[in-house]
Amino acid sequence: LNTARQGAELIERVGAENVFVHLDTYHMNIEEAGMAQGLADAGEHLGYVHLSESNRGVPGRGTLDWKGTFTGLKDVGYDGTLTLESFVHLAPEIASGLAVWRPVAERPEDVIEVGLPFIVESATDAGLSMS
Repeated sequence: LNTARQGAELIERVGAENVFVHLDTYHMNIEEAGMAQGLADAGEHLGYVHLSESNRGVPGRGTLDWKGTFTGLKDVGYDGTLTLESFVHLAPEIASGLAVWRPVAERPEDVIEVGLPFIVESATDAGLSMS
């Protein structure tokens, strides 16, 4: 499965209530035509979301459509967990397994000091509750 629509269609065919779509913005940025559309395609089947920048680094320092992401989450009524996923400092054996071959941030602390406030502000601006 590559897209949210494919995931939602599979869930509908299976008919199990304990199965959901888990979306990751890094992969959505590659596979979906747009962030908001991918989230709309998952719709009621959306159960979990990983937030990751286009380069897996510090949120707000890449090219990901964060406005479309948070607007899409608001539009589908998502109120579940949002997990920040960033690969800014990895041991070499882990980095190669994740296909991260270069530093994506100057300092690991930038994820918390810059990226997290960016996420909270962007989500709040879209009307999502961050409590």
